[in-house]
Amino acid sequence: MVFPILWLVVFGVIAAALFKLAFLDGLSAEAEAQTPSAQLQTATVEATRASVTNLVQAQGSVVADPAAKIRSTSDGSVVFIDVEAGQAVAKGDRLFQVRKPVESPPEALPQQDDDDAPRPAPVQLYTYSDVVATASGTLADFPVLLNQQVTVGDEIASVSPGTYSVQGTLSTEQQFRILDRPQTAKVTLNGGPAPFDCAAITTGGPAEKDPAQDSGVPDGQPAGGTTGTFSCAVPAGIAVFSGLGASVDITAGHAEDVVTVPATAVRGAVQNGVVWVVRDASAEAPEERAVSLGLNDGQQVEITEGLAAGEQILQFVPGAPAQDSGEFGMAGAMGG
Repeated sequence: MVFPILWLVVFGVIAAALFKLAFLDGLSAEAEAQTPSAQLQTATVEATRASVTNLVQAQGSVVADPAAKIRSTSDGSVVFIDVEAGQAVAKGDRLFQVRKPVESPPEALPQQDDDDAPRPAPVQLYTYSDVVATASGTLADFPVLLNQQVTVGDEIASVSPGTYSVQGTLSTEQQFRILDRPQTAKVTLNGGPAPFDCAAITTGGPAEKDPAQDSGVPDGQPAGGTTGTFSCAVPAGIAVFSGLGASVDITAGHAEDVVTVPATAVRGAVQNGVVWVVRDASAEAPEERAVSLGLNDGQQVEITEGLAAGEQILQFVPGAPAQDSGEFGMAGAMGG
């Protein structure tokens, strides 16, 4: 009786110990291992020296340059016509001649004793003026006729230069990126000849689209809203026609070995900006520092003054979500 009871006690102790090890201690260890924890770290980046090329890519189309309007510079009657519509003229060539009577008092005649004697009729005098072309090209319109009366300011001809330009639209961000910097452009025509350099590039305000002429402003609008236009001259000898689409790469500066930071780290896009400098990990808050900005390629920004290579700054502008940084890498590129 004694020994079976002892064996039952021993097995009971062993079973209790196994239950404690398998369930109670295991659950406690697992609970401790799976306790969630987190450590917040601020993303920083180091200012480095690199090269920056400010390249703006835009879309455009080929348009014929507008004809020059020629106005009469004299009053009178047309007495001689030198040219006709469709003829090529050079700047300064005479188009037609105008005759105008001279209004002058009659000359004094010698005293005659016989009042009934016939007097010689006064001679009518005229002045002759030439109206010349003010531009070179082809006379697209020339409605002048012989003996036609013309007055100063009358539109009497139009001269088509026979040249073409590439025109397109720019967003606000693109306009600021090419602000006050030398500009060159390389044009690639859709299905046309090899890419070529487009000279004399200019920028301006929004273009007024003519319903009767659907060229000059492409259908696709750049991101950020259309606020300006660009135009550059197609070199002579390049085969083009109005309405031909084009891709335009506008280069507005290149800098070698300059201090650069990510665009996401800068509040501001042109001339002046702000970065947040991290002195050390123990600092309660980063130092807000004003900097001067140079070139911007959309990803990297040149720092011309206010920040040295090697300094640590916040990678993102405080309060600006990284995914909403846009082309310049900051929320509200213009106002912060």
